[in-house]
Amino acid sequence: MNSFSTRVVSALIAAISFILVFVYFETKGIQAAVILIVLIGGLELVGMLFRDINSQSNRLIYYLFQNAIFILASLNPHYAGLLFCLFSICFCLFSLLTGYKFRDLEELSTFQAKSVLGFFYMGLLPSFAFALLSGPQGIKWFLAMLLVVFFGDIFAYIVGLKFGRRKLMPLVSPKKTIEGALGGLLGSVIAGILCAQFLLDASIPSMAILSVFAGIVAQFGDLFESLLKRVADVKDSGRIMPGHGGILDRIDGVLFASPIFLIGAIIFEKIP
Repeated sequence: MNSFSTRVVSALIAAISFILVFVYFETKGIQAAVILIVLIGGLELVGMLFRDINSQSNRLIYYLFQNAIFILASLNPHYAGLLFCLFSICFCLFSLLTGYKFRDLEELSTFQAKSVLGFFYMGLLPSFAFALLSGPQGIKWFLAMLLVVFFGDIFAYIVGLKFGRRKLMPLVSPKKTIEGALGGLLGSVIAGILCAQFLLDASIPSMAILSVFAGIVAQFGDLFESLLKRVADVKDSGRIMPGHGGILDRIDGVLFASPIFLIGAIIFEKIP
């Protein structure tokens, strides 16, 4: 089976699993799936960011703090920023107190910087996706977000493969092209229009605008995760999804698009 076929089969299995979870367990099942994805993705992130750090206690405390930010911010979205700052400060203090486990000051400061980045990436951002599910039409908005991001991914891959010529950011992701990025943006807008027509109580122009912003941000999320992998010197964040890599390789765009869609839901649905 070639790479494209493997990607398609893997994506279909994930989509069917999502549908079955919703059919049998409804929104609670999707929320549980999000929690599981964050737990696995968090482990992948620890492996990428701290692969050269020998302090197992610091890695464990970091992972626990990261999940605490996600859970508490998901339950209290109004205090998400405050919780992020609180746990970031606490972990910086912890790493300072255990600084003897690091070889030098540069390693300690790098560890602290990476920890704050990780708290943002897999603590704060996924809490917005979870909060989106709690709205009056949460599951519809969540599905719309997935469609906008994944349509963008599919269109970017196909257009980039067929027509890609000019490199987008070769130092970050050598295979991504400007043509592919434009194709991905078109795919996101098409998905947004379809969602407005058949899924959400939102106007087509409003969803088109929201999809443009979400599509752009999602592509930057993909580039950001590519940058993390290049810095960590790994090809994929994991191997859980054949043809795609790890959990982070699949949800990078969703993570960045989640606050955009939450803002959209708040505006359109007046979520308190």
